[in-house]
Amino acid sequence: MESRSSSIMSRFRNSISAQSIRSGLTMAIPFLIMGSFSLLLRNFPSDAYQAFLVHFLGGAAAELLETLYTVSLGSLALVLSITISLSYGLQAKTDTFILYPVVSICSYLAFCGGMEGHDEYVFKAEWVFTAMCITLLSCVLFRQLLKFGSRLRKLHTTGAEYLFNISIQSLFPAVIIVAGFAVVGYALRTAWGSSNITNFGSYIFLNIFDRLSGNLAGILLYVVVTHVLWFFGIHGTNTLEAVSQKLFEHNISVNQSLLLAGSAPTELFSKTFLDTFVFLGGCGCALSFIIALCIISRKSHNRKIAYVALPSALFNISEIAVFGFPIIFNFTMMIPFILTPVVLTLTSTLAAQAGLVPVVTQSVEWTVPILLSGYKATGSVAGSILQLVNLLIGVLIYIPFIKRSEQKETLAFQKIVRRMEQDMAAGEGSGTLPHFLHHRYPYYSYAKTLAMDLSNAMQRGQLELFYQPQLSSGGNLHGMEALLRWKHPVAGYIAPPVLIALAYEGGFLHELSRYLLNLACRDAVSLEPHIKNDLYLSINISSKQMEENGFFDKSLDIIQSYKLEHVHLVLEITERSAMIISDTLMHDMSRLKDSGISFSLDDFGMGHNSILYLQERIFDEVKLDGKLVSQLPGNERSKDILSGIISMAQSLDLRIVAEFVETEEQRDMLLELGCTIYQGYYYSRPLCYTDLTGFLNSLP
Repeated sequence: MESRSSSIMSRFRNSISAQSIRSGLTMAIPFLIMGSFSLLLRNFPSDAYQAFLVHFLGGAAAELLETLYTVSLGSLALVLSITISLSYGLQAKTDTFILYPVVSICSYLAFCGGMEGHDEYVFKAEWVFTAMCITLLSCVLFRQLLKFGSRLRKLHTTGAEYLFNISIQSLFPAVIIVAGFAVVGYALRTAWGSSNITNFGSYIFLNIFDRLSGNLAGILLYVVVTHVLWFFGIHGTNTLEAVSQKLFEHNISVNQSLLLAGSAPTELFSKTFLDTFVFLGGCGCALSFIIALCIISRKSHNRKIAYVALPSALFNISEIAVFGFPIIFNFTMMIPFILTPVVLTLTSTLAAQAGLVPVVTQSVEWTVPILLSGYKATGSVAGSILQLVNLLIGVLIYIPFIKRSEQKETLAFQKIVRRMEQDMAAGEGSGTLPHFLHHRYPYYSYAKTLAMDLSNAMQRGQLELFYQPQLSSGGNLHGMEALLRWKHPVAGYIAPPVLIALAYEGGFLHELSRYLLNLACRDAVSLEPHIKNDLYLSINISSKQMEENGFFDKSLDIIQSYKLEHVHLVLEITERSAMIISDTLMHDMSRLKDSGISFSLDDFGMGHNSILYLQERIFDEVKLDGKLVSQLPGNERSKDILSGIISMAQSLDLRIVAEFVETEEQRDMLLELGCTIYQGYYYSRPLCYTDLTGFLNSLP
């Protein structure tokens, strides 16, 4: 039963709708933060500051802040409709992705009956629930109707521009959907006799709370529903604005009237009560979550999210933490996200009922930071103390769930990276490499994250080179191969072919190649005092790098700048890359050869182009395909193939290096066939620079 439930949750999280909501919320973060801080700066609780805003430039600063709030957080339904539908379109089909936001916004406005004739702005945050429902439904319908419409070949106009045909094929789906929502919206308004019935989110929740008063049961239900909505990416506080007004909007006024009459205040619950003692840092007691994350998180990226989110959470702006961690659709975090505010509601109620904390009698803006808000709301330091106690309770609740969530996050990420490595290995074998950063790749979002991490690691100098020695049959050091290594903080070491593919698709392969060449040359300079004879240092390059304008000039400049004397550079090219040897390429390679740099052909024997490459006389070395070497014992065909390759290479006066030499038997058979240079675990694993110097010093 548990595995079935886990499978259902997994399918839901991976569904295009759930992914669209998460991606849409993430893309909306800049606008949410802009709106939140605009509101904070506009309503900062300081009389002197407010007077300054009113008089500065004739009130222009205040008007500017109002405008920024209105076009961002004040238009949250519009922002999320655009970002969610755009994300859905990108995942559904690239060609028509730009039409999804247009269809969703037009559908929403059609459902609402346009923007005029309403008592309120239809893109306000209170309309988010309705807007998100219409957005997702319109996207799903548009996608399905596009599939059906693609069968109508009569709509295709031969010779017309491609986008024109796409637009024409989208005509009927768009018209049907927008017209359909217009009819449904009109029917609802006619039946209920109110234009605002189309904000059915508010209508539904008002009916749910219709028989509840602002007592403890009603407040607890309000808190739970608010956070369930938040968990599914819906701005719960604003969606339930009408409910909060019904339950406790007037309670502070009642308490103030009682105080003026000389009586004790009686109404415990109010919006300020929740903002001050329950929603510490925003939804889910975000401040407790962030502090717990700082204390317990073992993931550097999560700690960075916490550090970035902390300043905004002090002013009760929680979006960075909730969307960035994320808590949205993270079912491990659902329990503490809902449980924490429920527990804090109970502790705050008990404290007020027991007389430990005065009842809230003053309205306080939700952006007022912790401690100050507790004091202002109650007129007592006890209010600030209760906030600290609640904050600590929230931290203790969150800690075990953060641990569990990070464990699951780590395992999931590691599993997907291993799958990417398998896909790359399979692609190399078949000749059809995966496109990790294409939106149709199953793990596209993870690949994008990994590519960004790789680029940042390169900028911070966190990429390494390990070196695998190459020894001759006499036990002398012939050379070594530089191998890219990067230990990802979550996934560990990742196969270099995956890293190269991500760098190429991410557009920074050339930058990566220069970084690695500099690193190899720098290490080579440091190694020269440790070597007794000249040796070769092989550095892997791909044909994609060679296609860059000026690649050879830049490489030569880097190599010559280090003035190496005893280490001779070898640029090692895999023949499985689709390399076209043009006259220009031969000229550039010849210039490097004249400067003492040699070229090696990796995995020789895997493809039919091997001999074609060799006949151009631009290679100085061949590396025998590792699969043939590993199959050598007990496989006569591999032995015959290697014998022919070695004989041909010897006749062309090429150095011959065998990779994947792991046993003495393989070494002896290769020596018998005429190969005298070996690289593999039989001699040494790839070594970091420190271990390499120790290996060199141990050689006779």
